[in-house]
Amino acid sequence: MKNRGKKIAFTLALCAALLWGTVALAGSGDYHTSQSFGQVRFASYTGGYDGYASVDGMGGVTASDAGYVNVVSKNASVWASASTGSQKLGSVSHGESLLCVTSNGSPVMENGFYAVEYKGKKGYINSDYVVLNTLEITLMESNVPAYSAPDTHSKKVGSLSKQTTYRVIGFYDNYYIINLRDAAAAYVPMSARVYDSRFTANYHAGSTMGISAKTNTNASLRTGPDSSYPEIRKLSSGTSLAVRDVIDGWYMVQDDKGDTWAFVSSADVTVN
Repeated sequence: MKNRGKKIAFTLALCAALLWGTVALAGSGDYHTSQSFGQVRFASYTGGYDGYASVDGMGGVTASDAGYVNVVSKNASVWASASTGSQKLGSVSHGESLLCVTSNGSPVMENGFYAVEYKGKKGYINSDYVVLNTLEITLMESNVPAYSAPDTHSKKVGSLSKQTTYRVIGFYDNYYIINLRDAAAAYVPMSARVYDSRFTANYHAGSTMGISAKTNTNASLRTGPDSSYPEIRKLSSGTSLAVRDVIDGWYMVQDDKGDTWAFVSSADVTVN
């Protein structure tokens, strides 16, 4: 058992050397102890602002990316100059990314248009239709309400499903402002259980270094490292897992389906 523990610690330390950034699992502002990262916070953005805050201005782990703009409208036009009266070079669709023209490391903007590279040419795209970040959240619970304003008494514009992913275009108090239905902005309470795109990207970078394990009983797969976190589903005894980290004594795993990052009690897992 002692050698097994040393092996786990060594392998996880090696994982940490290959990964970058700080772990960010949205849904709680509390600090936790990661064997790979030390003190980590399960939130890419934890509030502390009154009113609106731009994702683009947060930087770092919040997923600000000065290299690309990402289209959040159904479609957007690319113009030859920073004006809708200029020649139209073409159109881009929701979800597409364009490389920014930069100056001194910052994206070039003129008259509310970002300068971008488009099919080998320099073009311009209206900043109202794009965001300068890669932050997305994936819901870890069902029936998450989406509102038309940052207020639970405002009109409810959707009831969002578990395991669906949305682009974050800003924050307002304790709400994520998400890109809903390829165009509209909606407000999702930060109390909803979610994880963000940067969190999974960090661990995917070291995906070949996972420790193999199996459940030794029917175990609960949860959204966080504690039995108080919502259960995603039950895992049958003998389910194969890839351990990516140990946080607060719980294994953070990639499950047998290969597409969920979640937690299982270490008491319910046997490491190979």
